[in-house]
Amino acid sequence: MNKIKKNPKAILGIFLLLCVCIEAFFEFKFHRRFVFLWDDVWYGTDLVTDTPLQSIGDIIKAQYWHYFNWGGRVVNHAVLQFVLMNGELFADILNMIVTFLLSYIICKLANAKSLFTYCIAFISLISFNTDVKLSMFWQSGSVNYLYSSVWIFVFLLVYLRQVRNPEYKSLPLAFLWMIPLGLITGWSNENMGPASFLAAVLVIFYFIKKLHQKAPLWMWTGMISSLIGSVLLILAPGNFIRNTHVEDMTLFEILYDRFDMMLMAGMSFLFPSVLLTLLFLFLYYKTGNRLQPYQILMMVMAALAYGGMALSPTFPNRAAFGIMCLCIALVCSFIEGILDKDKRYLKYVFAFAVCSWVLGIYTLYACLKLPF
Repeated sequence: MNKIKKNPKAILGIFLLLCVCIEAFFEFKFHRRFVFLWDDVWYGTDLVTDTPLQSIGDIIKAQYWHYFNWGGRVVNHAVLQFVLMNGELFADILNMIVTFLLSYIICKLANAKSLFTYCIAFISLISFNTDVKLSMFWQSGSVNYLYSSVWIFVFLLVYLRQVRNPEYKSLPLAFLWMIPLGLITGWSNENMGPASFLAAVLVIFYFIKKLHQKAPLWMWTGMISSLIGSVLLILAPGNFIRNTHVEDMTLFEILYDRFDMMLMAGMSFLFPSVLLTLLFLFLYYKTGNRLQPYQILMMVMAALAYGGMALSPTFPNRAAFGIMCLCIALVCSFIEGILDKDKRYLKYVFAFAVCSWVLGIYTLYACLKLPF
């Protein structure tokens, strides 16, 4: 107790935890109001027979058909169908669990260990997000972006752990379990999947060329399996069939359309997170910090993921959700560095967190008043 009294950051962290509990209450309330809609209705059926899903076997059959007839996101859509099959209450509870879990993983990426920073990460998922409704509350969007970010960032975290501490021993049997983890990471979505593969390549290059060390076997198995997953995703026969239904355009028109949508995502969905990342980067340097290799890797991955959406059949703004999460991780890492160097910034960071929370609460309140 005495340690808490002598640590203002811990006291403010407890206050922010109360804010998180209030926000989580409103999030769950909105989840309960947001029923299965649009794509959820279709994915809630056996895509072959158009009858309600009854078993895992139905999901496997449906995703086999989906891969060859509509799109390559087999991993995400299999998870989506499992969630839909178990009903709305199951989905709403799982959505909240995944939100808390993703906030924790973002802090692990940021190498942040305090409750104070965890609360900022959780609050930021709403306050940084300009399309909360379709990226976190619509079930199809939630699984495609919120859920998939969990296993994508776990994959990235294994590499970042080694980058931060090259002398660390490899995790037990990592060369084996990185194969399925890399596969589902690459097979998740068209920007974060390939970006994860390229991030793994960069880490291997960093170890061999910069550190003059041998890259552990797990780095290679993770890299290769994420490449295989990305190829299976992008070259799925269903993607090409879907394009013939969705787009009747020349190659030049398709490329122009992708570029236009990328700019729209950058100017709308990503604008708050990129702006705040640059602001905290400035303060990070001002307090005498310098970018670390793991932070540079997250920046590069965000840039690669942004460009990677050119590979997708469609590019809605919410597809930039994973990039937003990387920006949140960078902000959290910068905050930790700033406060380690200069405790006087604590009150300003706390004010930022409270303002973000107020914005998040207002966003949820506005969403609750939307007609359905």
